[in-house]
Amino acid sequence: MLRVMTANLLNGRGRPDALARLLNEYQPTVFGAQELSTNQVSVIEQHFGFGVAKPSADNDGNALMATSPIQVEVLALRHRSALRAEIVLDGTPIEIISIHLANPIDGWRGKFPERRSQLDTLEPILKRSGPRIVIGDMNSTPSWPAYRRLCRHLEDPVADLAELQGTKPAKTWGYRPGFKPRLRIDHVLTVGFRATGTWVREIEGSDHHAVIADLELI
Repeated sequence: MLRVMTANLLNGRGRPDALARLLNEYQPTVFGAQELSTNQVSVIEQHFGFGVAKPSADNDGNALMATSPIQVEVLALRHRSALRAEIVLDGTPIEIISIHLANPIDGWRGKFPERRSQLDTLEPILKRSGPRIVIGDMNSTPSWPAYRRLCRHLEDPVADLAELQGTKPAKTWGYRPGFKPRLRIDHVLTVGFRATGTWVREIEGSDHHAVIADLELI
């Protein structure tokens, strides 16, 4: 079983102490961060012995960390690159990708061309065989084209488990920090896994909630 967690930290505004509490409570095996800044790096590195943290002050900071050895590489995408790694679970190699898709309504011109280019680069990778986990801030609800395009090749175990339990997946993004979440745009998508438990938790200071999922191979 892998416990994965993804969190957009709002370019340093997500409180390090709040992030530390979540990491202590849930003890994820794999962690992906978006909009990571230098003030949050030490918290992450205290909890994970392996991976890469690349802070930045321009919304492009990211991290992909784990409790067991992983070799992380940068996956070059237009506008904002992703991080990719392989982890071994029960003797099976698992590809893990942490992404932050361009916001299509960012700025007066939007970022539609950048977003389409990111998906164009990702799609051939997602077509490959083998188990895979893709986590991150995808700036896309399940009703939007980018999510549907990703789910041509990936499944949404968070939504699948909610359906089995007769509920709906929790929303993850609010207009401002502390506001009630209105959209589900942060995701854990997979091939070859099912979720046995999921949580969506506030990170004080960030407008995004963290998504945590227990995943087992099928």
